[in-house]
Amino acid sequence: MAEAEPPMEWVTIRTTTPKPYPPMSERAPILTQRLVLRPLAPSDLPAFHALRLQPEVMKWTMQGAPDPDMAHSSAVLAKRLPGSEGEAEYEFAVCWAATGEMIGTAGSHMRRGEFGWPVIGYMLRSEFWGRGLATELVEGFLAHYWALPRQEVELEVERSTVGSAEGGGGGGGEVKVKVWPECLNAVTAFDNGPSQKVLAKTGFVLARTWMEEDPRLPETMVECHGYIVKRPETC
Repeated sequence: MAEAEPPMEWVTIRTTTPKPYPPMSERAPILTQRLVLRPLAPSDLPAFHALRLQPEVMKWTMQGAPDPDMAHSSAVLAKRLPGSEGEAEYEFAVCWAATGEMIGTAGSHMRRGEFGWPVIGYMLRSEFWGRGLATELVEGFLAHYWALPRQEVELEVERSTVGSAEGGGGGGGEVKVKVWPECLNAVTAFDNGPSQKVLAKTGFVLARTWMEEDPRLPETMVECHGYIVKRPETC
């Protein structure tokens, strides 16, 4: 395991972020070659529960373990349905296009994550691993996400995500650039090689590492890898 980096250092920049997301009822599905990403619905509960029962899937989540029962999955899903607090995020059910079967979830589940930027994440049932679907869904989501209407904002972000921006100097403070390129953040555990490969294939680069408590092993620290991808200039 690599040696952890120094504590995070924060700077304030001008950049862009998506405007408040459209209501779930107005969100168009995202179509890829083999997948459909659509808003979650109450009828997704059985498939949502089946996804969250798989230890090999849930080990990579903050929860670190499968849901204890259907009631727990229902409570988690309820926060992602139309009219709930999930309206403020941009999460989708991932469905197999040929059948409509829900096989996972994906999207931006936090507008401000570990680095100050919005965060992307995904989960796929293990039966669908090894087919290139994670790369396909991330590419499809990114193309859609970058095309959303934007707003200019002042944002406090971790310095490693803006590098040696002009006027940044050393230490904290304000990075004085006209408008710094917008980023999207993703986080993996140090040993989640498959997800790290997906992120590399879809343009993400490692920004820094840090240590935090492992949800799988209480009182044990785990190394986290934080990645960023910049919004294309052509968007």
